[in-house]
Amino acid sequence: MAKQTPQADDRLITDKEVAHLLGASRSWPWKLVQTGKFPAPIKLSARCTRWRLSAVREWMADPQGWQEANAEG
Repeated sequence: MAKQTPQADDRLITDKEVAHLLGASRSWPWKLVQTGKFPAPIKLSARCTRWRLSAVREWMADPQGWQEANAEG
């Protein structure tokens, strides 16, 4: 198994790639973002939004811990 470089882990990915990583529909991450349960995407332009791969992987490693660490209030 090849070790990934920090640059490769920090690349920006599409909602289609996020859905593939999660094994879910493309709309599911968007629904989680609305409730604060998933990392917010980065808006690059009016029609271009991406997620940071490292943020998605951090969430995948511990969804509950991520939510608690990023809870407002």
